[in-house]
Amino acid sequence: MRYRILGRLEVFDGTRWTSVNAAKQRAVLGLLLIDANHFVSADSLIHELWGDQVPNSAAKSLQVYVHRLRKLLGTAQGRLLTRSGGYELSLRAGESDAERFAALTSAGRAALADGQPEEAVRLLSEALRLWRGRALGDVLPTTSVLAESARLEECRLTARQALAEAKLAAGMHGEVAAELGALLAEQPLHESLWATLMIALHRSGRRSDALHAFASARRLLHEELGVAPGAVLQEALRAVLDDTEPRTTRTVCQLPPAVPDFVGRQAHLDQALGLLGGPAAGAPRIVVVTGVAGAGKSAFAVHAAHLLRDAFPDGQLYADLRTSAQHPAEPGDILFSLLRTLGVSGGAIPDGLAERSRRYRAELADRRVLVVLDNAHSERQVRPLLPGTDDSAVLATSRSALAGLEGARRLDLGLLPDDEAHTLLARAVGDDRTRRSPGAAARIVRQCGNLPLALRIVGARLATRSHLSAGRIADALSDERRRLDELIAGDLAVRASVSLSYAALEPSAERAFRLLGLLSAATVPGWVVGALLDCGPAEAERALDRLVDNRLLEVAGPDATGEPRFRMHNLVQLCAQEQAAAHEPPHEQRAALARVCTAYLHLAQRADRALASGFAGPVPTLPATWHPPAADRLPAGPLAWLSAERATVCALVRQAEPGTAWRLAAALADSFESAARFDDWRDTHETALVAARAAGDRLGEAVMHRGLGELNTAQDRYSEAITSFQRSLDAYALRGRPDPGEAAAAVGLGVLLRLRGRYREAACRLEQGISAARETGNARAEAYALCALGTVHLERGETAGARIAFGRSLMLSRTAGYRRGEFSAQRCLGLVELAVGRLAGARERLETAHRIATGQGNHVGEVHVLQWLGHLTDVHGDTERAEGILDGCLAAYRRFGERFGEAITLRALADLHLHAGRRPAAMESARQSLAIWRRLDSPYWTARTLDVLADIHEEDGAGERARHEATALRASLGLSPDLRPALTPSRRRLGGHLAPAAAH
Repeated sequence: MRYRILGRLEVFDGTRWTSVNAAKQRAVLGLLLIDANHFVSADSLIHELWGDQVPNSAAKSLQVYVHRLRKLLGTAQGRLLTRSGGYELSLRAGESDAERFAALTSAGRAALADGQPEEAVRLLSEALRLWRGRALGDVLPTTSVLAESARLEECRLTARQALAEAKLAAGMHGEVAAELGALLAEQPLHESLWATLMIALHRSGRRSDALHAFASARRLLHEELGVAPGAVLQEALRAVLDDTEPRTTRTVCQLPPAVPDFVGRQAHLDQALGLLGGPAAGAPRIVVVTGVAGAGKSAFAVHAAHLLRDAFPDGQLYADLRTSAQHPAEPGDILFSLLRTLGVSGGAIPDGLAERSRRYRAELADRRVLVVLDNAHSERQVRPLLPGTDDSAVLATSRSALAGLEGARRLDLGLLPDDEAHTLLARAVGDDRTRRSPGAAARIVRQCGNLPLALRIVGARLATRSHLSAGRIADALSDERRRLDELIAGDLAVRASVSLSYAALEPSAERAFRLLGLLSAATVPGWVVGALLDCGPAEAERALDRLVDNRLLEVAGPDATGEPRFRMHNLVQLCAQEQAAAHEPPHEQRAALARVCTAYLHLAQRADRALASGFAGPVPTLPATWHPPAADRLPAGPLAWLSAERATVCALVRQAEPGTAWRLAAALADSFESAARFDDWRDTHETALVAARAAGDRLGEAVMHRGLGELNTAQDRYSEAITSFQRSLDAYALRGRPDPGEAAAAVGLGVLLRLRGRYREAACRLEQGISAARETGNARAEAYALCALGTVHLERGETAGARIAFGRSLMLSRTAGYRRGEFSAQRCLGLVELAVGRLAGARERLETAHRIATGQGNHVGEVHVLQWLGHLTDVHGDTERAEGILDGCLAAYRRFGERFGEAITLRALADLHLHAGRRPAAMESARQSLAIWRRLDSPYWTARTLDVLADIHEEDGAGERARHEATALRASLGLSPDLRPALTPSRRRLGGHLAPAAAH
């Protein structure tokens, strides 16, 4: 389907051109054509058609007009789309005569600027032949129609003037003079047309007629506007009087066509318009637009330049500083072309670069011109092309920051935000396929990394393949090995764009780029380049600078340790991987990756030792083949380093050799536990376990099973935890020699048995762990085991035995520098104080534990202590403050996914609601807590929560049933029924015993 609006509105159905007979139906089509490929709301259409006199039937009438239009469009009706609240007419390239006119006009003006006047005449004449009268001449003259018609008429006038200039340049002086006479009858106040007529007459040997034309123009301007002739006419007069060529006979605009589907970048546009379009500031205004390959720098510059045209009435120059062979263009060649554009004849253009630059600046001296320099490679290219006065401005694009350009302001284009990326994709496609498949569109945006070039390529492929769905493109892009092959459309290709930056690198930076492609990490610190290249800091820094300068790496900002980090876009990384596969031998790739992994292992183990939170004991380490310069800063901030490097080290666990992988995973486990990063903990350990098993590494298997046992315990997966600890002990046994980690596995198993209420077995395992820890000199494991053994005593009501065990654990932890052990022992001693009713002592111990956890960054431990402090605050009678503390703990436990903590907090809240007389709330909290304990199969805490439920029901039947069940459960655990009155801490029992508060 094709449309004509440069005259009467007509539709071509493949056989003949037809008119739309009904006036309002014709108006609807005209309005949709004005906003083709964009949503037009029904409300706006109704307002255009009826103005302020909207009948009640307007909405229904509009639907009828659209229905009839669909019948008229026949096979193309599927492109008149109904949207929520409006419509959209989908047009393909070349289907509108207005679009063809714009393309031909732009091509004609470009040919004229390139010194091809005959070609310009051909193209501009073809463009103007498309006109058949006033644009949209038979369409209802609504506000939008009148505005579009006026805009198109202005474009037509510009094209007629450009045609006159082209004919003048082609030597067709007499023809120009005849045509301009008729055109000036329509536009008598257009000074540029009068100036062109004067030059045409003068070149035809009609000097007196040229002077008469000037006199006529001067009289008309004075009579109609009260002004004197402007600079263009005065320059034409000078040329006629002096018998010379005018410095210019036209306003130059060399800009490429405006980008039709430009999206977003509003903040950057506002900056560019403000910096370039504002008042003169004493020096040429220079803005450099930078960004990664494919970020849309050229599109941004062209879009901004079109918006700035009114601010630069003397013209807009454009030069691509990259040759057709993709090499940096010589500035002298660029100056030759620009001087020709400015009206300097070939013979008058100097030979040397310096002389050309001086002549160029002289030509611009009295003009207000915007110079767009696209694809600048270096400052050497750009400096000779800068104007000499502040009337003109420069907008340059470059992958380099061009740091040597004094006074330049820089705008760095990042990746598009998700919403703008989706909009760009939809506009590039041109129909509703992405809207019909939002999930596929989201995948495409993610696979393209929000890179505008990649999104435009995908959009172009979909736009030219109507049978292709967004889902199929997304599926094809999901294979990283094929993704770059899929991102090609015509002469657009992500691979080619990145290759231009790669080709500009020196050998060391080239190799750094290739090797960085091997890493799966999203960001890396700068020292990693040194490890990959196996070189010193100076060489690594130079390579890094080159990669950043060429936008193959982006600065991601400093991390928490102050170390700068760098990011490689995912599509750029695929290009790097291709280059590595082509140019790096496999053994070199493995060696480079090993240097990075063992360096990270060295740092991670050092950070883990500085945290002093683990109890399993050290594992035999591997020698670091490359020592990073950041190592000396770790002891001051191990948590900050581990947090900053978490994603990177997790990625390396998947890439490292088995022995390095499981050691990395083990070094991260304690920090993951403190920060409740359970997903990372599980992913690294399961990945490393598979690698260790495949390599037959028994120690790696034992360590990873033990870590998974701790994780499953923290996540309340008790059956899985028991299995993991048992497998760890089996693997240690198969090695046939003592190991510090064996004690930790035995203790972990003992803790699980205690949680299941199997106290006798738990105590045996814990004693076994204590013996093994002493045998291998693992004081931390012994301290941890003593704390667990003390908890067995505490749950059995043996507070004296619990106090002794916790006290020994505290002493050992202090001797061994085991701060996590100190935290646990202090907290458990606080619970002993609480159990025997010494509330002040309990608070002191718990607050000490809280300070230790806070100092260590142990967020989970902080919540464990706060839960008991909230309960203690409730026992003291401060209900409001206690409720705030407990509500915060409940939210944190749910965020962590820790059901044990959630249940114990719900139980404390049930107690609090009961004290406050809120029985329904107390009952709900107790029931939620009870449901979790039963799912966890924790009989001790099930019994304690049943006691709370019994108190809530008081003496009714439900209360009696709860008491009976709790008593039976305690009997099954071997606990005395006499323990029951002390089991539920409450304000009513402050005169007697408080509950034995089991450690968590």
